[in-house]
Amino acid sequence: MVFDTTYYDLLGVSPDAKQIDIKKAYRKKSVQEHPDKNPNDPKATERFQAISEAYQVLGSDELRAKYDKFGKDEAVPQNGFEDAGEQFAAIFGGEAFASYIGELTLLKNIQKTEELVQQDEAEKQKEKEREKEVNKSYANGNGDNQMSSGSTNNNSKRSEGRAAISDHGAVTQTSAEESKKVSNSEKKKTKLEEFEEEQRIEKEKNIENLSNTLCDRLSVLTESSYDEPCKRAFEKKFEEEANMLKMESFGLDILHTIGEVYCQKAEIFLKNQKIWGVGGFFQSVKAKCGFVVDTVRTVSAALDAQNTMQELEKLKLVVESDEPLRDEKGNELPKPTVEELAHMEQLLMGKVLSAAWHGSKFEIMSTLKNVCDKVLEDKSADLDTKIRRAEALILLGKVFRKAYRTPVEQEDAQVFEELVAEATKKKSRNKHR
Repeated sequence: MVFDTTYYDLLGVSPDAKQIDIKKAYRKKSVQEHPDKNPNDPKATERFQAISEAYQVLGSDELRAKYDKFGKDEAVPQNGFEDAGEQFAAIFGGEAFASYIGELTLLKNIQKTEELVQQDEAEKQKEKEREKEVNKSYANGNGDNQMSSGSTNNNSKRSEGRAAISDHGAVTQTSAEESKKVSNSEKKKTKLEEFEEEQRIEKEKNIENLSNTLCDRLSVLTESSYDEPCKRAFEKKFEEEANMLKMESFGLDILHTIGEVYCQKAEIFLKNQKIWGVGGFFQSVKAKCGFVVDTVRTVSAALDAQNTMQELEKLKLVVESDEPLRDEKGNELPKPTVEELAHMEQLLMGKVLSAAWHGSKFEIMSTLKNVCDKVLEDKSADLDTKIRRAEALILLGKVFRKAYRTPVEQEDAQVFEELVAEATKKKSRNKHR
């Protein structure tokens, strides 16, 4: 018996519902009540916020236990409830896979690197301007000395000494400016290196944590009796987890990527244990070829999105201009309509998301390969343990590779992902205002 059922009623689930059922109910309800889907209903936003709060409580085991025992007042998140729109959009690439792939930082780091490059360029420009000022000042000082020398034929040793001191001072000043310039240059370089070093250390910590977590997952099987019933129980456990993860945004793609890398790395390891390790060598070459293909796809997707973005910007300028649109022969053409521009924006968002996914997949695969290497090449484990880990990794990989969505689940997921994409798009617009 629970203290209050309001949150359960909002999501349309029973108080004994499993987490996977709660998540599915939230996704369905949030799509139904999303303000974009109910533009003429003034109460849609209020219902959407209520559904979000219900999920933020029931989706957390700790808060749900408090809610069941004491009700709403004792089940408020520590930092308060997140805004429904923010919480909704955060599910895109959310934290459900964090214990498998860690935090995805590639896109964030690209942006940070661009900022540092711009800062470096601005500093270089300032240094050049300062150098010009110093050289100009030094040149004017030499000219004054020469004029003074030309007008007085009988300079005293004192005036020569003063000129020498003056010249020496100018040279010393220039040397100081040069030293300062070098020092500043080194400081800027060090700042960039510090950022890269921080990222390297963070990545190593991430790999270490993910490796420990993966070893713990595999130990459910590797440290058991390791018979067929245990293997089936192991598969069953992760089939249930896969059924929950597959409904995340891009969840099915991420699951398949994890499964692919797990099977690939484990098979290479096991084949390398055979005589000469020939099978493992060919499997490794095949994996590297696949990595190259994924790299090309990532770059292609990014270029495609960039080209579409440039084309859209040109069309917007044409629409805003009073000048007529003409073809290569000078014939006037009709300008794009508002609907056509909106359609192209939607197309662009799809391509941007595609590029973001390919970039994320590239990062996910790189992280997973390092994690698998650390788990399978663990020097603290004996060979039998590592072989068991590889076999368990294949079982887990196959479970993830076999995950699929039913037609109804696929439809729900697509609608959800479209709304998340739209929410992300609006958030981006607001940042640039």
